[in-house]
Order: sequence, then C-alpha cells, then structure tokens
Amino acid sequence: MKELPINFNGLLWWMGLFGGLVWVLLFVVRSEKMLQKPIKINLLFFGRKANQEYGVRLLNRLFRLMNDEKPYLEKNISLESLAARLNVTAAQLTQVIDENLEQGFPELISTYRIQEAKRLLVMPEYQQSKMEDLAYKVGYESIALFDDAFKNFTEQTPTEYKKRMSMICL
Repeated sequence: MKELPINFNGLLWWMGLFGGLVWVLLFVVRSEKMLQKPIKINLLFFGRKANQEYGVRLLNRLFRLMNDEKPYLEKNISLESLAARLNVTAAQLTQVIDENLEQGFPELISTYRIQEAKRLLVMPEYQQSKMEDLAYKVGYESIALFDDAFKNFTEQTPTEYKKRMSMICL
C-alpha cells in the first residue's frame, strides 16, 4: 500500500478555517436571536448618578403607561407583565417602585385602582350601578377585595364614600 504524505501544517490550517467558520456561523445565529429579544439593562452596572437618572426616566415611563394604557384595570396584572411592557426586568421595576414611591407593586396597583373607583363613584352614570360591577371594572376579582382595599386607602367603604360625595356635590 502506498502511504499518503500527511502535511500537518496544511491539515491544521484547514481545521482552523473550518472551526472559525463554525464559530462565525454560531455567532451570527445567536446575534439574530438576541436582536429579537428586548434589551434589558441591569441597574447594578451603573454609577449612582446614572442609576438615579435611569430610575427617574423609568418612573416617568411607568406613570405614562399607567395613565395612558391603564394596565391596573386588568384583573391579572403582574409585576412581570408590567416590566415587560416597560422593557425592563421585574427586579429593576421593583427597585424603582420601592425606592421612589416607598410602596410595593401591589400597593401601587391598588392606589391606581382606588383612585379610578373614586373617580367613577362621583360620575352620574355610575350612581345606579352595583358596587360589584364597579369592583370588576377597576380590576378587582371580588367585592370583598375591593371593599378591603377601598377602606384601607380611604378609611371608609365605597358606599360611604359614594354617599358622602353625593352630599357634597348637591
């Protein structure tokens, strides 16, 4: 049998070229997948001043979203879904809410829901509606949860608030 001459330098060169092409292909595929995902910024990598500026911008975006789209009216709103709408992580949103508003996510949602309920309770078209309907409209799954939250924020029941406001508006 005749042996083939092996040129190890040439073989290594071809193996290196093939390996490099595989890495480039993997990088391109991975980059395309990364471009389809939202970019999340980790607050921990910023200095204190940049962190505060980012927090203020995120808080303004949160307020704009809450006022424009009213996600708090959704019965199943979650921290994760709200963070996704803002294109940040749940941890970042929690940090901004906790540090700047001095309340947690559930309290923030309840605050918006109760403010909306108070606004609706004084409107003429809601004077004859049932409290249960109003509770569902502002995002609560039960009248008991609505009553408890309303009383925690206003120190009165929705019915008491409605009566008091109708007396004031007369």
